[in-house]
Amino acid sequence: MSGKKNASNQDTELSELVSKHINNLDDKGKLQLPDDMPDWQKHVVRAEKRQRDAQSELGRTQAQLRESKAVTDVLMATASTMVPDDFQLSDDELTALDKLKTTDPDKYRLEVNALEAKAKEAQKEKLAELTTKAATAATDAHTTKNRVTVLAEFRDANPDLVITDDVLVNDVPPRFLKGVQDGEYDYATYLSMVKDYVGTGKKAPEGNEGDPHNIHKMNGSQTPGKKAAGRQGQGDYAKMTF
Repeated sequence: MSGKKNASNQDTELSELVSKHINNLDDKGKLQLPDDMPDWQKHVVRAEKRQRDAQSELGRTQAQLRESKAVTDVLMATASTMVPDDFQLSDDELTALDKLKTTDPDKYRLEVNALEAKAKEAQKEKLAELTTKAATAATDAHTTKNRVTVLAEFRDANPDLVITDDVLVNDVPPRFLKGVQDGEYDYATYLSMVKDYVGTGKKAPEGNEGDPHNIHKMNGSQTPGKKAAGRQGQGDYAKMTF
């Protein structure tokens, strides 16, 4: 019984700790914590702040997704009805088409119908191309932002472990990064593997140096692929959901 009471007291103390400090933000929205606060307490408050920010961001993202889908549906439907007046034909082609109106009305109507169908399809293809590019850019930006958050959380959880771009480039085998790019595992798992590898004091095999590891330039999905199923147990940090 005393064990449950102690656990309850600890939960209450942590809740009070978070409530006291979580809204201490500077004018840029950055969390400000006392210099003399123990590192483990800072980690608790920062983790809770990121969790709340993530939930808020998820809500906004879901709303934006619904709005974006509605807008895309309207645009695609509109594109199928929008036809340039000149069908994007040359002056000579327009003159020849105009003559058919009086010389052969039936053929004229067939020609116009074909041109309208072709123009509508071209409009839809162009719109699809633009929306795909926009979606890809948005996904890349989100992935980069997510990895920055994951890296910050990792550094908070491992204050004694220094992970710099130089370490990632020169001390870590490129195959670790390739796993992220191929979708075998996510970025949190990658950092856990880096931690385990760097902690052994090993160096990357000769000939693998110099590969880019900057998270802003990394390809690959933040969501692991099918091959990741058996790899998610690599380190406690890798099991965290972001």
